[in-house]
Amino acid sequence: MTKRTLLLTGCDGFIGQHVAKAARRDGWRVVGVSRSQGAAAEVDERVRLDLNAGDAEERLVAAMEGAAAVVHAAARVQLFGRAAPLIQENLDVTSKVLRAATRAGQPRMVFLSSASVLFERREQRELKEDAPLPARCLGGYAESKKRCEEAVSAYAGSAAILRPQAVIGPGDRTLLPPVLEAARSGSWRWMGRRNGAETDLMSAGNLAEYCIRAAERPAATGVFHLSDGESLSIEALFRQVFSALYLRVGEKRLSRPIAKLIAATCEWPLRLIAPRREPLLTDFAVEVLTRTRTLDRTRTLRWLGPPAAPLAEGLDAAIAALRGSA
Repeated sequence: MTKRTLLLTGCDGFIGQHVAKAARRDGWRVVGVSRSQGAAAEVDERVRLDLNAGDAEERLVAAMEGAAAVVHAAARVQLFGRAAPLIQENLDVTSKVLRAATRAGQPRMVFLSSASVLFERREQRELKEDAPLPARCLGGYAESKKRCEEAVSAYAGSAAILRPQAVIGPGDRTLLPPVLEAARSGSWRWMGRRNGAETDLMSAGNLAEYCIRAAERPAATGVFHLSDGESLSIEALFRQVFSALYLRVGEKRLSRPIAKLIAATCEWPLRLIAPRREPLLTDFAVEVLTRTRTLDRTRTLRWLGPPAAPLAEGLDAAIAALRGSA
């Protein structure tokens, strides 16, 4: 029996590695696209390609030959710095992938977006999958995902837009590792009210499984909010991680206004003299850590089903990976 072929962009990235593993486990032949020199993901065929290159579209067309589905996970992740170049780069790359897919016979398209496209400077509970997007997102990365979603929505073939929130797991570099670095250095401060902000978590394993389900179900189109289905206190999460890693942290706490003032003080000099260097504290981080944002998953549960594994399992895997990298 001939295996279905899935083309995966960003195959060596944090999420891409998990998607490649899940796809091959489910019987897909995986063609991985990555500019990385190190082969982190296990794929059946590897296409070494910088998606910013001038010939990227032509090479993608060739790589997509016979593909039943494309999972577009490649993106530049940047939570601080100049927004315009980031927005343009991610949109340009996504547009190339979409044009190539159109020329290659319109395979099923699964686009990995982010729940941050809906974030505003207020508490947001049970965010709906059909909620209108803000006129301007919080930060360049979220704005780039919003622009890419608009492009994917215009794709002539079948497409699904996946919006996970707060993804954790082996390979994570943007959520828990910076928190642990601050805790180990002694610079960690709690922010906002004690246990005041809640979030939805998404384990990398469950996210990968949802990517494969979306690839296999062409009737499931539109936007899908992804989480492991359990909202929890951000502070309680961090305390659990600190405890599991035997880290002692102080109880010093900053109010949100003070934290935002410190973030502004950290950010503005770097914007002028070193825009690629991320400050110790950013306004985006304060917003994420001090305001509740949870997701409504009505369409996801209807079309893609519940998460494959409980949150506790994903959290255990994330902590085990952090313990191993210490």
